[in-house]
Amino acid sequence: MKNKGIVIELTALLDVILIMLFWLMMNIQNDNENIRTEADNRISEAEEQVKKAEENISQAEKRADDAVAEMEKMQAELEKVREETEKEIADAWKKAASINDNAAANQSALENYEKGRVITINLQYDSTISISDNNNILAQTSVISDNDIVKSIISSLESVNLGQNDVILCTMIYDGSEVLYRDVKAVKTAVDEIKSSYSNLYCTYINIKERNNNYE
Repeated sequence: MKNKGIVIELTALLDVILIMLFWLMMNIQNDNENIRTEADNRISEAEEQVKKAEENISQAEKRADDAVAEMEKMQAELEKVREETEKEIADAWKKAASINDNAAANQSALENYEKGRVITINLQYDSTISISDNNNILAQTSVISDNDIVKSIISSLESVNLGQNDVILCTMIYDGSEVLYRDVKAVKTAVDEIKSSYSNLYCTYINIKERNNNYE
C-alpha cells in the first residue's frame, strides 16, 4: 500500500510539473511574440524615422540647391546691373564730352553767322544753283543731276575748310513763282543726303515769293 501511495503521489507531482512546464512554455512563447512584436514595432519606427530623416535631408538639399540657384540668379542680376551702370556712366561721359564739343562748335557757328558766314544756295529759274559764302560764289551747277548737286555743295564746304564735324548753317533761297517744284525737291533731297555725312549741317529754306506776299 505504501508503494502504491508513492506512485500516486509521484504521478500527481509529475502532472503538476508538466502543467508548470506547459504554462512556462506558453509564457515563453507569449513573451517571444511580445518581444517579436515590440521588435517589429521598433524596426518600423526606426524605418519611419530613417524615412523622415531622408525626406528632411532631401528637403534640406533642395533648399540648399534653391538657395544656390537664387544666389547665382542674384549675382547674374547684379552683374547685369553693374554692366548697365558702367555703360550708362560711359554714355554720360561721352554725352558730356559731346555737349562740350557741340557747345564749342555751336559757338563758332554763331560767331561765323554774326560775321555773315552762312552757306547760301540760290536756286535760279533756269534750273541752276549758285553756292556762295559771304557773297563769294563757291560753285555753280545744274539741278538736273542730283549727284552734281551733292558734289557741288560738298566741294563748296571743303573749299572754305568746313569739315563733317563742324556746325554748318545753310540757307536755300528760291522764288516759288519762278522755279520748278521738282528743282526745289531735288536740292532738298541733295541736302538731306549730305546730312548723312555732315550731321551738324542745318539748312533753312526761304521762298521769296511767300515773303514778298507777306510784305504786300
